Amino acid sequence: MSETNPPPPQYSHPEEDELSLIDLWNIVWKRKWLWLTLGPLAGIIGIIVALSSTDIYRSQVLLAPAGENESGGGLAALAGQLGGLASMAGVNIGGGSDTATAIATLKSRKFLLPYLADKELIKTLFRDEWDAESKTWIGASERRGLEGKPTEVELYKRFSENILKISEDKKTGMVTLGIEWEEPELTTQWANELSERINKHLREKAKAETEKNLTYLKKQLTETQVIEIRDSLYTLIESQTQNAMLANAKEEYAFRIIDPAFVPEVRIRPKRSLIVLASGMLGGFLGIFLCFVFHFMDTARKLKIDGALA
Repeated sequence: MSETNPPPPQYSHPEEDELSLIDLWNIVWKRKWLWLTLGPLAGIIGIIVALSSTDIYRSQVLLAPAGENESGGGLAALAGQLGGLASMAGVNIGGGSDTATAIATLKSRKFLLPYLADKELIKTLFRDEWDAESKTWIGASERRGLEGKPTEVELYKRFSENILKISEDKKTGMVTLGIEWEEPELTTQWANELSERINKHLREKAKAETEKNLTYLKKQLTETQVIEIRDSLYTLIESQTQNAMLANAKEEYAFRIIDPAFVPEVRIRPKRSLIVLASGMLGGFLGIFLCFVFHFMDTARKLKIDGALA
């Protein structure tokens, strides 16, 4: 019985299929005109973009939470003793304003839109669409109407999303109110005005709520003869009176201004050198990529021709 000898093993030569560093360099150098052209060309485009970009400056105010009213916890406990009397009337007898509420108010439409309207900032924020000579708006549409004036939604979004920057340091509790805009003087003005205005807004709101609470509590006092409830009402009235005095006397009601805004001297963007460098590198990488694309296209074409001849 004869044995069949197995065929000899076939050894592949990976060096014949893989490209060495010299081969890669030769591929890139063969079509060097691609990256030598695209790199500088993209750099020139980057220079044009960088020089045409508007300078943006940033001013910021450092704020510290003024702290909640110390009577808030006692009021809540006493409110429970009233058996839901205040809650049934829809009266909030808690005092103070926490940081989260103050920040949310600062970002709200109810707070920002009156400020933007008082300062007539719509023409400043949409200056590209306002014709100062004819005093008309450019860009009438179905949403804006024939007048072409930006809507309150557009005004709020542009200011709150592109200009107003608020951040809170969770470790220290400090709040930074920043304004980013083209004119450094305006960034400083808006940042300082908003920090003062939010304190005034929350102080006036607290005063109004306290007066409403006092009116309600005094009315309940005249309508009940139960001694325990009257004692609780007297205590609540005393606490609300203290809240009213605090709101009237404390100008920095929600935030203490640690460091007011000052006129910035250095823009925060655009980073022109970074734009030019990134553009040039991107153009160069694109040129190198095209070198390999053309190389593999030529290789595939040659293999196809050799196959047809064979």
